[in-house]
Amino acid sequence: MLRIAVFASGEGSNLQALINAAGAGRIPAQLAFVLASKAGAGALLRAEKAGIKSLVSSPQDFQTPEAYSAHLASECRKRAIGLICLAGFLPKLAAPLLEAYADRILNIHPSLLPAFGGKGMYGLRVHEAVLKAGARFSGCTAHFIDAHYDHGPIVLQACVGVLSGDTPAALAKRVLEAEHRIYPEAVRLFAEGRLKVEAGAVRILEAEAKPPFPAEGETAAPSRTALPKAPPSGVRRALLSVSDKTGLFEFAQGLARLGVEIVSTSGTAKALEKAGVLVRPLESLTGFPEILDGRVKTLHPKVHGAILMRRSEASHWLQAQAFGIEPIDLVAVNLYPFAQAVQPFSREAVENIDIGGVALIRAAAKNFEDVAVVVSPADYEPVLAELGRNAGRLSEETRRRLSWKAFEHTAAYDAMIAKAWSAGEAGKKSQALPARLGLRLEKVMDLRYGENPHQKAALYVREGERPDFDQLHGKELSYNNLLDAFGAWEAVCEFEEPASVIFKHVTPSGLAVGKTILEALEKAWACDPVSAFGGVLAFNRPVDAAVAQALAKRFVEVISAPGFEPEALDILKKKPNLRLVVMKTRPSEEPMMRSLGKEVLAADPDRLLLGGQWKVATKRAPSLEEEASLRFAWAACKHVRSNAIVLAGPDAAVGIGAGQMSRVDSVRLAAEKYAKYREANPAPKALALASDAFFPFRDGIDEAAKTGATAVVQPGGSVRDPEVIAAADEKGLAMVFTGVRHFRH
Repeated sequence: MLRIAVFASGEGSNLQALINAAGAGRIPAQLAFVLASKAGAGALLRAEKAGIKSLVSSPQDFQTPEAYSAHLASECRKRAIGLICLAGFLPKLAAPLLEAYADRILNIHPSLLPAFGGKGMYGLRVHEAVLKAGARFSGCTAHFIDAHYDHGPIVLQACVGVLSGDTPAALAKRVLEAEHRIYPEAVRLFAEGRLKVEAGAVRILEAEAKPPFPAEGETAAPSRTALPKAPPSGVRRALLSVSDKTGLFEFAQGLARLGVEIVSTSGTAKALEKAGVLVRPLESLTGFPEILDGRVKTLHPKVHGAILMRRSEASHWLQAQAFGIEPIDLVAVNLYPFAQAVQPFSREAVENIDIGGVALIRAAAKNFEDVAVVVSPADYEPVLAELGRNAGRLSEETRRRLSWKAFEHTAAYDAMIAKAWSAGEAGKKSQALPARLGLRLEKVMDLRYGENPHQKAALYVREGERPDFDQLHGKELSYNNLLDAFGAWEAVCEFEEPASVIFKHVTPSGLAVGKTILEALEKAWACDPVSAFGGVLAFNRPVDAAVAQALAKRFVEVISAPGFEPEALDILKKKPNLRLVVMKTRPSEEPMMRSLGKEVLAADPDRLLLGGQWKVATKRAPSLEEEASLRFAWAACKHVRSNAIVLAGPDAAVGIGAGQMSRVDSVRLAAEKYAKYREANPAPKALALASDAFFPFRDGIDEAAKTGATAVVQPGGSVRDPEVIAAADEKGLAMVFTGVRHFRH
């Protein structure tokens, strides 16, 4: 194996680039020793850290440059050095070394030679000269040296643009990054025997073609091109570039232990290096830096060619060799969570749109036969386990499954962007229900069953999101449990005061407010204690010990609330089947959707209570007590299934008629419930009746008067409103029109 000596005088960042490249196996050679021209050089510390032997040898210790160069040649011959790399080495070398190592001493210079080279042109002086000359481009040059300053056959060059307002230090930084890219590449070409000096110029020889990977159990197909023995197949190189860094370090370390080379970009690379993972910068693979403030990082033929090349095609391998493309066998990328970007759609949000990441994912997913793509941290552990079991291979079934998840990931990402764009389009209300509604949902929970035990059911949420609730205790939730829990939560959030709502079969059986949620619970329970048995409860305040104690001997299925105090949890957890659910957010403003089988209905949620109208329609206006009862009844009625009628006092429902085909039947049912209520409770000070939609005939008002209600609230708007108003006047009722309907089907 080729043995390399590195001569350095300064901090040794180019030495570090060579150390990294050799450590990653990109240079088929050994860094045998480092020689520094002065003690204390940073390069010595880098050599020590890398376990490379070092030597300090100053030209001041020798009478002539020739004597110094002869000494250096001797030290190199003693160590069987085949190549010398100068990495910021300031002393001028003379004939004894130049002749002993003709065309075997590589240098890296911070300009595009022959421009800005020569005696005294080193460090910032080069960049100062570039800026003073008004040059539009600078760069760096890897070359073999000869007896003249910054002269000799050129191996590689990289161009670096000079920017408006550049300082010598700013330009130097960008040029140094280019040096770190091309110097290891020049050394690699030498180590592979591909550099030939002819008539003072370097010719780069083509690499010997390599065959495709054979499929498992097969041998490579013969080719007209002479091909050496096939390299081992499997995951040898992985590109990691992620937004969500969950589990990233363990995944990268696991890959490294399996001998996989880790290639990474910017933020991900820095995070991995900080965690002690050896990372190859992507620029060393492409020979091109990130540009445009990071907008372009991975969009490069050497990246996408490395992913898309088909390993079974000899022609692909020949092209890869011709263009210096190194295969990438695994791509781990996940995208910026655009849903968390600034809303509505804005310039800041636009900058968060991932372009290169999506392209990487799609390329790897398309070429799943040869490349694995991982977009979810949940797949890191199983992927590592399978690689470990199968000598670095992943089965086609696994790669196909990962590919499917990748396309799901990019589709969801595009849908999020389209949704944000739609929401920001001139702020039009119509955009809330766009012409195309894209949803990507992922299953987060299997439910006990659907509406009936013979039906399966599951809960899905938008991809990348989590449910708006946490279950703290109890049996698995069912489809019906969740419908009731969310319905009760919507209803209880209608009230500012401490409130309690009891739901049964997707409609309230009791609603009340009080000074405390315990008081509200008892009032809500009193409305219909028979229906409350086995009900679903919601509170708009955290459940305390007093409420828990009150429920300890009552049978309820679910309790939902914004929280549970520790003592309350201790009490309620003694009931093993009782489901305790913490609601994390208030009811959503997102469109409501309902399946019609293959079709889907979508509508704005009903978040309006009053539309700005509260019009007294009868001769008699409601009293203050009646108005309080009307307003409570109206808020309660909004959450009752249509046709909906609610009898209520100022702080509690006392009779509910729901889901009847005829409105007058709903009035009669509410009256029956109220009669039961009166057997154990006093009448409210003012009994009001609310109807979720208008009365089409006067019969509903006639029945309302029989209940003892003295005031009615309804939307109005029927062609028979005059007839209905006359009936209310006849019965001495006060009646208010709201102009808003609250059907709930």
